Amino acid sequence: MKRIFSIGVVVSALMFSLASMAHAQSPEGVEMKPAIIEDRVDPGSSRSFSVTVTNLGSEERTFYFSSQDIKGVDERGVPIFAESGEPTPYELSTWISVQQESYTIAPGASQDVSFTITVPKDASPGAHFGGVFLDVRPPRLRTSGAAIGYRVGTIVSLRISGEVIEEARVRSFSTDKLIYNVPEVTFTTNVENLGNVLVRPHGQIKIVNMTGREVGTVRVNESSAAVFPEAERSYEVLWERDGFAFGRYQALVSLVYGEDGRRTITGTTSFWILPLKPILYTIGGFISIVFLLFFFVRLYIRRKLSEMGVTAVRRGDYYAKRYDRTASRMLIMTIAIALFCLAFLAFLFLMFA
Repeated sequence: MKRIFSIGVVVSALMFSLASMAHAQSPEGVEMKPAIIEDRVDPGSSRSFSVTVTNLGSEERTFYFSSQDIKGVDERGVPIFAESGEPTPYELSTWISVQQESYTIAPGASQDVSFTITVPKDASPGAHFGGVFLDVRPPRLRTSGAAIGYRVGTIVSLRISGEVIEEARVRSFSTDKLIYNVPEVTFTTNVENLGNVLVRPHGQIKIVNMTGREVGTVRVNESSAAVFPEAERSYEVLWERDGFAFGRYQALVSLVYGEDGRRTITGTTSFWILPLKPILYTIGGFISIVFLLFFFVRLYIRRKLSEMGVTAVRRGDYYAKRYDRTASRMLIMTIAIALFCLAFLAFLFLMFA
């Protein structure tokens, strides 16, 4: 039974790079459709496919057919192609055969190019990847590098029946910083594919504050970008929130994957939001209040001493005797002011967090 599977950004990145290469090296151009061929096949079976090639140039062109394995993807999700004869666990190019090696296409005309994939009986189950290409350079010139040309391609993704392993894990889940001034947090989820087929984890990140109240959610991998077998891929998302935010926050990422979408992987991380301006205003206000309080206390004591007839010469001895009691009062008042400031910050947190 035929079944369709997507490799998302892997294909998009490849076709973008191929198109960029073609347009950068020649004003002529060629187009190949579809951009991806996906299917599910059994070991020992054969399947025929076709692509449509259009010569977008103003001159007649001859294009040469070739195929190549994909051995992995880089950290951006761009496919890495294997060299000719290089072994790869996802081999596919040697299974491809074509009746015609070259195609001459008139300007503005289109040509269907057919090829057959014969899967060996002992083919390993799981995902196999490759690409079929049309190149303006003959094979001998591509090998020697004696000519500059351009090519277009189509990704072929096959899933071979058998013992398919779907297993993934969240290798890391983190924020780009520990402390933020405003609630603009970038989350990075690194997913490792431990199986032998593509996985497309998707889900959401839930953010809760210090009281356990949910304050936001953000979607992860809405485009269903895939993770290559035995490889890793990072997904970045930005969480933004309006209004006041303060304190320690915890984030939980929950992703699902697999054919039935019932496999779940999770990860947690934490971060702090400490708004600099409100904190500096609070600290500045607290210090100002303490200094004002200290000034008025001293002024009060001086006035009382004057009323008692204590001269300026004797004030030093009087201050020495009264110092401990006055300091204790100041300490108590300072602690009271600090508690008031903390209560005020807690009030702001409960009102606006």
